[in-house]
Amino acid sequence: MLGARTTKPPPQKRSSIFTYSQVNPSPDPPGSVINSIPNKDYLINATLGNSLSDDLHDNYMPGLLSLIDSLDRPILVHLRDRRTIIGCLSSIDTYGNILLSNTVERVYAMDFHADIPRGIYLVRGENVALAGEVDLSSEDPDKAKPLKQVLAWQEAERLAREEKKRRIRHMSYEAGILSLDDTLEDEFYQ
Repeated sequence: MLGARTTKPPPQKRSSIFTYSQVNPSPDPPGSVINSIPNKDYLINATLGNSLSDDLHDNYMPGLLSLIDSLDRPILVHLRDRRTIIGCLSSIDTYGNILLSNTVERVYAMDFHADIPRGIYLVRGENVALAGEVDLSSEDPDKAKPLKQVLAWQEAERLAREEKKRRIRHMSYEAGILSLDDTLEDEFYQ
């Protein structure tokens, strides 16, 4: 029948993240696999956007592009090489490259930190491990120490970690447990 309209099912209340949408009711060729599926007219649409879009920001962008709302605000960036950079977000692109101004590299030792001024800083997107807006006004000023003191503490922590690792390797060697590091370094074989 020409011009006949198909009726849509009544709208369902959104009680879960799954919603149902009607499939185009075109006739399938005989013997097709789709004919064997019960209730083929309805498929589960498991996209989160349907039921949660009302709760999310209208311009939500996943990943680093969600930082676009933080332009001209201070952000903290943890890099893959374990460095921490804090600066004012100047620009970001679709590759996740971040341009920061008034940037400092924050160095930690024990519970204290010091800042090394870096100026304008460009971070390649693949090196970003974590990035987010930071409130610098809530920092404890007692935690900030002079750079030389924090670097000395950091070096002392590094030496202590190396000594502990060396003692564990030595005890493992005496117990007859060899690791690949021990076979490459002849420190305990002499």
